[in-house]
Amino acid sequence: MSAIPGGLATDQQPPMTVPLRHFVVALAFLLAGGGLGLASALGVASGLAGLAHVHLLLVGWVCVTIMGAMTQFVPVWSNVDLHSRRLANAALALVTVGVAGLGWAFWTASGHWIHGFGGFVVLGVYAFVYNLGRTLARVDDLDHTEAHFAFALAAFAVVVTLGFVLAMDLSMGVLPVAGLTHAQVVGAHATLAVFGVVLATILGALYQLGTMFTQTDLHGVDHLLRRVEYGYPVGVVVLAGGRLVGSRPVAVLGAIVLTAGTLAFAGILARKLYESRVDRTPMLTRYAVAAVALAAWSPLALAAWVEQPLARQTLFGFGATTHLLFVGVVGFVLLGSVYHVVPFIVWDHRYSDRLGFEPVPMIDDLYSDRLAAVDGALVTLGTLAFVAAQADLLPEAVGQAGGGLLVVGLLAFTANVVGVVWKHGDVLPARLRSRPGNAD
Repeated sequence: MSAIPGGLATDQQPPMTVPLRHFVVALAFLLAGGGLGLASALGVASGLAGLAHVHLLLVGWVCVTIMGAMTQFVPVWSNVDLHSRRLANAALALVTVGVAGLGWAFWTASGHWIHGFGGFVVLGVYAFVYNLGRTLARVDDLDHTEAHFAFALAAFAVVVTLGFVLAMDLSMGVLPVAGLTHAQVVGAHATLAVFGVVLATILGALYQLGTMFTQTDLHGVDHLLRRVEYGYPVGVVVLAGGRLVGSRPVAVLGAIVLTAGTLAFAGILARKLYESRVDRTPMLTRYAVAAVALAAWSPLALAAWVEQPLARQTLFGFGATTHLLFVGVVGFVLLGSVYHVVPFIVWDHRYSDRLGFEPVPMIDDLYSDRLAAVDGALVTLGTLAFVAAQADLLPEAVGQAGGGLLVVGLLAFTANVVGVVWKHGDVLPARLRSRPGNAD
């Protein structure tokens, strides 16, 4: 069983329904993006399906999950009140409409609708950044987690601004006026999105989650590795800036600093998992996969960036390394985190006040261990097959089969997490839910 963390200011958190709405919406985008990706791999998608696939997964699944997690846990970790719950709900609504519309507009190649729906995303993200920025402003001294989150929020604002400019350029050709090319802005936009928003948030969160849920502390060489990792945000900014102005030396310098930071963090996370004092859980198992994938991706990406730091095909590495990053690192961290975050929120809401007065389930009792093992195996096998096919180590048909395994695994994961909310969340009418006694 996983430990129930103490010392968290759970009275500061917003109502359970606020983050759960984010996670449910994100799961819907995950299934849509996964299905569209499989359709693209089978050659049956049309329009700008690749862009639709990327935005549904990166913005719809990953970023909406990040929004929900930050909204819930920044107040908990930092012991401050969320600035505005209404603003959190408004931000989610705007981003949901915007991402769904963007997916449709890209899929149908409807150029004018792209920046129209993009405007909803911009407004929603601005509202989210303002809300969490005002929340973090109440913290006296930012720790390493909060500092990463603050950087991610700044990158979030810049990313959606650049994205809106790119959308306008598709239909109106506005970039030549500023002396920039579409490719240059895409490079900066993608760099800040993946490494400034997504990976910076993940690294910041894992500083807390990795130590909290392994019940270990940073010690010895961890402190040296952490000092190296602190250069990561600088590397992101330098790499993005080099790509924006088309400077190869600047981009290479940023790539070196960035990958040194990710490799150092992979070492920190691996040490925490090795020293773990608790039983293995789906969360920690998936973190272990992510640590290995991050350690493998870092030198491979650096090699590609040293050779071609400004090329479109090396935005996130090269070939198979791209999926190693997105599936092996980002995907497994999010899947692992959701396997604890959603049950923890539900457990705290439903059972924490009963602890010590009556028998209550542990956090890990809320979901199905068997289904978690099944989805973990499917996603792992699917990822290995997909990456191997991308690296030309296996036939293309194996990669397509791997994509199918990924989709089935994600469906199993979604069913397991939704089942936690359905059975224990106390957010549905009693006649539609299983009784707690039956579920336990």
